Amino acid sequence: MRYFSLIIIFLFTFISCKKKEVSAIVPLPVYKAIDTFPKNAFWSPVSNFKDKVPVVYINTKGNKIVNEPKVQSIIQIQLGDTIVFKSNIGIEYRGSTSFRLFDQKSYGFELRDAFDEDTDSVIMDFPKQSDFILYAPANDKALIRNTLIYDLSNQIGMYATRTKYVQLNIDGEYLGLYVLMEKIKRDKNRVNITKMASTDNEGNAATGGYIFKIDKSAGDNTIVGWEADAIYTVDLGFRSSYDPNGNKLSSNPFGPKKGAETYIMYEYPKFDAISEAQKMYAQSYFSNFEDNLLSSNYKDPVNGYQKYIDVNSFIDFLILNEFAYNPDAYRLSTFMNKDRLGKLKMGPIWDFNLGFGNDDRATFINGSTWMFNFNNYYSSDTWLVNFWWKKLLSDPNFTERLKLRWATLRTSTLSEAAILLTMDKHINLLKNTNSIDKHFERWKILGVKLPFNNFVGKTHQEEVDFLKSWIKKRLTWMDSEIVNL
Repeated sequence: MRYFSLIIIFLFTFISCKKKEVSAIVPLPVYKAIDTFPKNAFWSPVSNFKDKVPVVYINTKGNKIVNEPKVQSIIQIQLGDTIVFKSNIGIEYRGSTSFRLFDQKSYGFELRDAFDEDTDSVIMDFPKQSDFILYAPANDKALIRNTLIYDLSNQIGMYATRTKYVQLNIDGEYLGLYVLMEKIKRDKNRVNITKMASTDNEGNAATGGYIFKIDKSAGDNTIVGWEADAIYTVDLGFRSSYDPNGNKLSSNPFGPKKGAETYIMYEYPKFDAISEAQKMYAQSYFSNFEDNLLSSNYKDPVNGYQKYIDVNSFIDFLILNEFAYNPDAYRLSTFMNKDRLGKLKMGPIWDFNLGFGNDDRATFINGSTWMFNFNNYYSSDTWLVNFWWKKLLSDPNFTERLKLRWATLRTSTLSEAAILLTMDKHINLLKNTNSIDKHFERWKILGVKLPFNNFVGKTHQEEVDFLKSWIKKRLTWMDSEIVNL
C-alpha cells in the first residue's frame, strides 16, 4: 500500500510538471500548442467549412517576416478547439502599393516539409497545392469586394481563385479578418493547362501551356521600392510591338517603363524556368496576334484575330471587369493563359480591391464610363490599356456576342437579385461568426478615409449599403450603354 501511494504521488507530480512545461512553451491559452516543426503537413478530415470562419495561427519561431525571402514558420488552423491543419511554411509579405500604403499587410506562404522544401497538401476544402495567400482587405471596408467578384466569376464559368475567410494571429497578435486564397497556378484544379517541361521546345509541345500576365514588375525582380514597379527586363517577359494606340514601337525593348508600352510577363513557366525556345514561341504568338488584329482582314472569322484568341473568355473578362468598374482592368493584374494547341484565353481575374466604387479619382466616382476608355482620362499614367480592347470592340461580331452574353447573364448570375443574394451570403457569414466587429476593433478605420477610398462610411453597414447601391446603379448604366457599343 505504501508503495502504491508513492506511485500515485509520483504520477501526480509528473503530470503537474508536464502541465507547467506546456504552459511555458505556449504562453497563450487561446490556441493549441504549436510546439515543434511537424515532420509532415497534417490535416483533419473535417468536411463542413461552409459556414465557418477558421482561425489561423502562425508562429514565426522568432524569425522576422520580410518582403523576401520567405522565413521558416509554422501554420496551424483551428475550428474551435479542433486543429484542422498544421504544417511548416515559408512566409513573406506580399503586395507592392498596398504594402506601402496600408497598415494591414498581406502575406504569401508556401507549405514546406521537414527538410524545409516546398510540398503540396490539402488545406481544409482547398485542392492540393503548396502556394497560398493571406489577403488583407486593408482599404475595402465592406470586406467582400474581392471575394464577391471571384465568386461571381466562378458562377459564370470562368475559374477564379478559391477563397476562405479566416481570422489571423501571428506570434500571439490578432491581425483581423483575412482571406485565405489560392495563388494563380497551373494544375487540373486551377488553371487547367498542360504541364510544360524544359524540353518542350519544338512542334506541338512548344505551344503550351503558358500563363502570362500584364502587371507591375515589383514582385518579379530584385529591386525594392517604388521604382521596382516599372522596371522590366528581358528575363521577366517581352514588350508588345505596339503602343496603346496600335502604333509600331521602336526595337528598343526594355528598361524603365514610359507609359506607352505593354509588357507581357512570364508567369508559367516562371521567368527563371522558361526555356529560350518557349520564350521565342510566346513572343511570336503575341506578335502574330497583334499584327493580325491591326491588319485589314482582322474581322475575318477564320483568318482574322479569332484564329488566335478564345473570344468567349475575352468577353467574360471584359464583362466582369466593367461590371466591377475595376480601375486596374486590362493594364494591371491581368492574367492570360494558353493551352497546348489552344488559343489565348483571358483570366483568371485578379485583384479588385479598388473596384465597385472604391477609387476616388474624379472620373471614376460615379461609375458612368467604360473602363476600357481609361487612356482617355489618364493618358499620362505609367500603365495604360493596350489597343486590343478597342480594336476588338470595333468588330460588330465581337460586340454582338458581348451584348448577347450580357443579356443572358443579366437574367441569371448577374441579375440584381442574384448578385445581392451572393453578397448577403458573404455578409451573413461574417456577421454570424462575429468576424466584422472583431476586425474593426483591431483596425479602427471606419469613418476614416484611407488611400483611394471614394465613400467613407461610419459603420460597416453603411459601407455595405453603399456597395449595394453602387452595384444597382452600375448595372443600370451598363444596361443602357452596352447597346451603343
